[in-house]
Amino acid sequence: MSHQPLKAAAWMAGAIASFSAMAVAARIVLGDLTPLQLMFYRNILAVTILVCCFPLMGVHRLKVRQPWVQLLRHSVHFLAQYAWFVAIALIPLAQVFALEFTVPIWSLLFAAVILDEKITPPRVTAVVLGFLGTLLIVKPGLVEPEFGTLVMLAGAFAFGIAHTLTRKITLTDSPLSVLVLMNLLQLPMAAVAFIFDPAWPPGWQWPCLISIAVTALTAHYCLTKALSLAPANVVIPMDFLRLPLIALLAWVIFQEAVSVWVFAGAALMLAGVWINLRSESRR
Repeated sequence: MSHQPLKAAAWMAGAIASFSAMAVAARIVLGDLTPLQLMFYRNILAVTILVCCFPLMGVHRLKVRQPWVQLLRHSVHFLAQYAWFVAIALIPLAQVFALEFTVPIWSLLFAAVILDEKITPPRVTAVVLGFLGTLLIVKPGLVEPEFGTLVMLAGAFAFGIAHTLTRKITLTDSPLSVLVLMNLLQLPMAAVAFIFDPAWPPGWQWPCLISIAVTALTAHYCLTKALSLAPANVVIPMDFLRLPLIALLAWVIFQEAVSVWVFAGAALMLAGVWINLRSESRR
C-alpha cells in the first residue's frame, strides 16, 4: 500500500483549487439550470473531453480489477454530487463547504471498517482540529437546520463512503480508470433524469459549464491520485483548507460576508493538517 503523504498533499492542493473553482462556476449557472441538468451537461462535456484525450491515455492504464466496487463508488458519488449542487443553490458557499467537512469524520470511520486502516492519535487530531475550526466558522446555533443544510449533511455522509471506496479501488486500479469510469457510468444516470426535465442553457453559460467539466476532471483525478499515495484518513483532513479559500472567493465574487472567524478556524485546520503530515512523514 503506497504511503507518500507529502506527494499526496501536493495532489490534494490541486483538488482543493479545482473543487473551489467548480463551486463558483456552479453557483453562477444554477440560477438557470437545476442540479440534475447541470450534472448532465457536466458529464457529457467531461466524457467528450475524455474521448478526445483517449488516444493519449494508454489503454493499459484503464484496466479495471474491481468493477463492482467501481460501480458502487460512482453511484454513491453521483448522489453525493447531486446533494452538493443542491446545497450550492440554496445556502452560502462557505456554509456548504463547512458542512461538507464532516466528510473526514465519516472517512475516518469507514476507512477503519472497510480498509482496516489504523485510527492513530495524529489522524484523530487532524479531524478534531479541522472540525473545531469548522465550528468556529459556522458557530453552532446560528446555522438553522434548513433544507439545504440537511441535504449537504446527507451528501457529506455519501462523500465519506465514496472517498473510502476510492482508496480501496486505487489499491488495484489506476486513478485514470476511476476518472474515466466515473464519467461514463454517471452520464446515463444524469441523462435519465434530464429526459424528464430537459433544458438548454443560455449561450453565456457555456464557458461556465465547460469550466465545471474541466475542473471536475482535474479535481477528481487529483483527489484519486492523492488517495492512491496515502490513506484516506490522511488525505481527507487536508480538504479542510478548502473552506477559507472558498470563503474568500465567495466574498470577492458574490459579496457573501466573511468574518475573522473564518481565519481563526483556518488556523486550527492548518495546525491539524501539519500535525498529521508531520507524523505520517516520520512513519
